[in-house]
Amino acid sequence: MALSGIKRVVFTARLKKVNDHYKTDPVIGERASISRDGKPPVEAIFYYPEKRENMPVFVQIHGGGWVGMDAVDDDRYCYRLAKELGAFVVNVNYKRLYEQSFPYPQEEIVDTVKWLKKNARQLGINADKIILSGGSAGGHITAGASIMLAKEGIGIAGQLMEVPFLDFTGSIKINFPEGDKLYKLMFEVCPPKMPVDSDVLSPAAKASDETLDKVAPAVIIVCGKDPLHPQGEYYADRLKEHGKLVDLKMYQNGYHGFGTDNAAEKPEQDKMREDCFRYKVDMARRLYEMGGKKNVQA
Repeated sequence: MALSGIKRVVFTARLKKVNDHYKTDPVIGERASISRDGKPPVEAIFYYPEKRENMPVFVQIHGGGWVGMDAVDDDRYCYRLAKELGAFVVNVNYKRLYEQSFPYPQEEIVDTVKWLKKNARQLGINADKIILSGGSAGGHITAGASIMLAKEGIGIAGQLMEVPFLDFTGSIKINFPEGDKLYKLMFEVCPPKMPVDSDVLSPAAKASDETLDKVAPAVIIVCGKDPLHPQGEYYADRLKEHGKLVDLKMYQNGYHGFGTDNAAEKPEQDKMREDCFRYKVDMARRLYEMGGKKNVQA
């Protein structure tokens, strides 16, 4: 077996051991499978608000560097979102890169949106009020899936990205410790089926003006102590040029992932974490109210 093949086996075995708790961990939400024509179903966890009529939809896409974490890790967060936002929350357990390479996770989100729209009446949801949201790797998948939906002419109410990774080309400079080494390993063991310079994998650097004219309105959250913040700010500037930026929020003293980290690990981030949650709820409501208007810039 070639060296890369051995690395892939070892890498995959380690990650599966870490992530094998999805099907067995207790959850507050309701486990579900989203059917797809000719493809394996998308795993998800559903959360319902008190009022189950004409519900807006919030599709949550977890972080974890595309290879770690799963939907269970966002269980309490999604439960709280459903109650406070009054939305039907779909917590997607997308396939990690050691299971399926890019753009498979983005395709799962696109197919989830199609399923939601197709079954809107049965689900009791408002098909015009669907938001995609995620942090870090989840923010990356959110941006890429939003681009794919825009190209297919499928409208959503908005995209909400927290500390997103948005460029594999290296053209937007970041100071990411061990970053080059991580990417080299990732693509050696999980080679993408789509070029990294595609707009789906590198939205900030490669999305065309024509595509940005079509994408859903966006909210981007960045942190001053996160090496990735230049990518989020760069993409925000591009979206703003096309009237697609609703807001760019900077937490100057925030670290990468502070919005979902355990408060006990970084207690100094606790106040910002709560503020960020309230901000996301407010921005989601704003996106729902706008209903996907073409030009959202104030």
